[in-house]
Amino acid sequence: MFIINVVTYFFVKLYRVESRSLKRSETYYLVKDVRVGDTVSKVRVKLGYTRPDPEAEARLTTTPNSDLEVKALEKRLGTVRHIVKYLAPEEQRRVEETRYWIPLFHLFLSPSEYEQVEALHEAEYIAGTTAIEGNTLTVQQVDDLLHKGISPVGKSLKEQLEVKNAEKAAKYRMSYAGRVTLPFIKKLHGVMLNTINDQAGSFRRIDSIGILGEDFAVTPAILIVSELEEAIKDYYAGVKAGRHPFEEAVKFHERFEMIHPFIDGNGRVGREVLRHMLARAGYPDILIGREDREKYINALRDGHRGNAEQMVKAFSELLLADKREKLFREILSRRVENSR
Repeated sequence: MFIINVVTYFFVKLYRVESRSLKRSETYYLVKDVRVGDTVSKVRVKLGYTRPDPEAEARLTTTPNSDLEVKALEKRLGTVRHIVKYLAPEEQRRVEETRYWIPLFHLFLSPSEYEQVEALHEAEYIAGTTAIEGNTLTVQQVDDLLHKGISPVGKSLKEQLEVKNAEKAAKYRMSYAGRVTLPFIKKLHGVMLNTINDQAGSFRRIDSIGILGEDFAVTPAILIVSELEEAIKDYYAGVKAGRHPFEEAVKFHERFEMIHPFIDGNGRVGREVLRHMLARAGYPDILIGREDREKYINALRDGHRGNAEQMVKAFSELLLADKREKLFREILSRRVENSR
């Protein structure tokens, strides 16, 4: 069982104590404001009939409270309104819950614990996204290379560059706060393939390529720009119309991979664009490990053949298989050891 130690690391007031007069008695509650859009409402838990002493009140109002946070989560989830085409109701709810992974981790984990969770996730993500394209570095080797400067024995310089460039591309993406554009996509590719491919940052100009193992043709080079612009336009139009951002991002990803705008690196760049779309919509990224390659490829194949529902379902399953989902569930289930 995962035990989470809740510690107040700095005295930030998270909640407040309020009283209500009920049947001639004063009842005290711990209260949290919950903002949903332009509306602010309250969630509360009962403390009792006497106000806590100042020391106890300071502790209560500055220490994360799982009961209040669960109630706040329920309040937010109850107001989500998207046009959903593919996700079943329970799938939609769980996908929406992922938007609160990071806020709850910040509350219930120490800074060093949170940093460790994120560093491991990034190593797993980079190992996975490069492994899908044939890179053989393990998660531990990726972590050693990126965070400890230890080069893996017996691995080529190209494989090490792929890993380092993937980290640089991720950092560039996180620094970019704009919409997806063609220059943004080309910049990602330029960073991802820097010193690996002489066409880094350039759309392909030839058509004599395909997707390994597939029998369909990719978009002709002359149409790459127009088809990418149309795909980007459709994505933002769908989100603006209220369609579910997760579904729209997955659909865009499949279109991107079928357009195949580059000679090499389409998968890594496409997944980084997907990360950007999900992040801008408030969702975490989708971790696709080496062992998930077949499921991921089959999902894209389903989408290309018109079975978008199966594709979206597979991507939601990949999202929810993340270790961070388990940690989130540990917090929600209140298996929390409070400490000072």
